[in-house]
Amino acid sequence: MKVLILAATGKMGGGTVKALKGSPHELYGFTRDAASAKAEALKSSGVTIFEGDFADRESLDRALAVGIDSVFFTIFPDLAGGDSDLKQTKNIIAAVKAAGVKQLIYGSLIYPGTEEGFRSVHDSLEPTSWIKLYFNRKLELDQLVRDSGVQYWTIIRPPTFIQNHVLPESIAFIYPDLASKYQFKSTWDHNLPQWYADGSEAGKFAAAAVNDPERLHTKEIKFASEALTAQQIVDKLAKASGKPVTLYQWPEEELKEALATNPFHNTTHVISKMGFDSEIGNAEKYGVELTPISEWLETNKKGTWLEA
Repeated sequence: MKVLILAATGKMGGGTVKALKGSPHELYGFTRDAASAKAEALKSSGVTIFEGDFADRESLDRALAVGIDSVFFTIFPDLAGGDSDLKQTKNIIAAVKAAGVKQLIYGSLIYPGTEEGFRSVHDSLEPTSWIKLYFNRKLELDQLVRDSGVQYWTIIRPPTFIQNHVLPESIAFIYPDLASKYQFKSTWDHNLPQWYADGSEAGKFAAAAVNDPERLHTKEIKFASEALTAQQIVDKLAKASGKPVTLYQWPEEELKEALATNPFHNTTHVISKMGFDSEIGNAEKYGVELTPISEWLETNKKGTWLEA
């Protein structure tokens, strides 16, 4: 099969390339900058790279014109409140259908909590709530894939990426005090476990779908490596880094201000009310082995705050 990985230099796309290396499939990548270091590394490993943009239908058509059988894609959410993610997804699906691609694999996300908990909290939010609008869009994108009309489709749902606690670009936005003060500031319920995984390992499930499209057709795969409370993730970060990482205990007034002014803190506070789905850690049923969180932290220190 000829497999095109859109956003091939990203976490999930890169993980898909890695999982399919050494397979009999011909691998093609699609990226906005074919001259980037990550793209050059893919070229050197035998991946044919196309440069383009999801908003540019012609660039998608050029990549698909080589006779692609399977396409993996993921979409970065439009955090500015626009609809670029919706337009890009429609563009990709239209190009895929026009090219006669047989299989579409979409890297989405886990909907937090139990199904009942998610629906209850989601329904209780105001129509103008950023959180509700975000999940409404994700639900809409998922449905576009289900209704795409391709012969085979699969949706992959990773949990919270452990990379969010480690990589510089994530830390700067999500946990700025973690790398500098070694304070883990989270408004997620500290007593409630949260599922974690290496985000790139979504690629292992994408590879499984490529290798057996019929078995994984219509499957919406929720996966995770470990369920950890806030203190448990702090303990793992402290052990891996050798630094005195602590779980920040919010003073009441400071917490109120954070929830009122910081969209990330407000979001995690709200979604932790959706509960905990114990059925997510089931990777073995798909023949996939996931990396334990402590092992990932030990082997991915270089260039991050974990490094001594």
